[in-house]
Amino acid sequence: MSRSLTAAALGAVMAVFSAGVQAADAVAPTERARSSPVFTIYIENDAFSGTDQHYTNGVKLSWLSADLVDWGQTGWRKTVVDILPFVNRPQGQKNVGFAFGQNIYTPRDTRARNPDPADRPYAGWSYLELAFVSKTPSIADTLSFQVGIIGPHSLAEDAQRTWHQLIDIQRPRGWDYQLRDEMGVNVVYERRWRMYGRALSQTIGIDFVPHAGASLGNVQTYANAGGTVRLGFNLPSDFGVQLARPGSLGGTPTDDLDPRVAMDRNFSFFVFGAGDGRAVGRDIFLDGNTFRDSRSVDKRPFVADLSAGAGLIAGRWQLTYTQVWRSREFRSQREARNNFGSFSISRAY
Repeated sequence: MSRSLTAAALGAVMAVFSAGVQAADAVAPTERARSSPVFTIYIENDAFSGTDQHYTNGVKLSWLSADLVDWGQTGWRKTVVDILPFVNRPQGQKNVGFAFGQNIYTPRDTRARNPDPADRPYAGWSYLELAFVSKTPSIADTLSFQVGIIGPHSLAEDAQRTWHQLIDIQRPRGWDYQLRDEMGVNVVYERRWRMYGRALSQTIGIDFVPHAGASLGNVQTYANAGGTVRLGFNLPSDFGVQLARPGSLGGTPTDDLDPRVAMDRNFSFFVFGAGDGRAVGRDIFLDGNTFRDSRSVDKRPFVADLSAGAGLIAGRWQLTYTQVWRSREFRSQREARNNFGSFSISRAY
């Protein structure tokens, strides 16, 4: 009897939740949201945590289009949309995104001219990214393609040395031992759910955005899963704050209740906490070059991120800061974790 009552109660809760989501999907206007592309700048650096090691810097500039649902209705465009897996469902909104980014990795001791072979090797990764997004108010799918260069021609050495010179700190000395030039390719898929979005009052709300995905390529191969919880005033109707990682291109509004496009609200402040776990099959920044001899270390097969931060929306601008604590990535790593900060600024227009 108790099991039957529990099942009935859970069924009733899910029915109410589903009805609420469907009602929200049906009544929330989307005209302004559908016509608002978003440009985002990500800056990530371990200097925000007072260190200069491992994943030491990341920069990414991305643009995500307005809704293009009508773009692929006929001819060759329909054929392109139809053959793309995961993002070819007819309902919902569709966006295409472009990005350019660069990541820099260094060992713990950047003063040594010949770095410790047991420490993370120097490496740079500069890339272009093309992404396709399909979303409803409750589900977003992203299929992303990254192509770039690892090694001296990534210009990571030049970028770090120039920056250190500008801020007048010691230049890293071991870049002669960085990974060698290699073309990199990643194919990334991720699904995000906005499973719980509730208003606790007229302005205060909370939501939960889990995610799961995978990356396949000679740069990074992994499967990941995690989630984000947000609490604040006038929460945006998107799929949460992301780091400058594969598949992240900012978030366009899904409906006209989003404060970036709403007529009756243009301010939001929220705090959030997030977690992500990755089962790692390949990480070229630890495993070393695929087809050439290079420095390498013994990577750990599972890596976890915990993060917390805050976001502010004023008009069409959004500013967020995330502090990230990452578990050990390789077995000879001395520190218990890596810390870095992630700053992003975006504009819907």
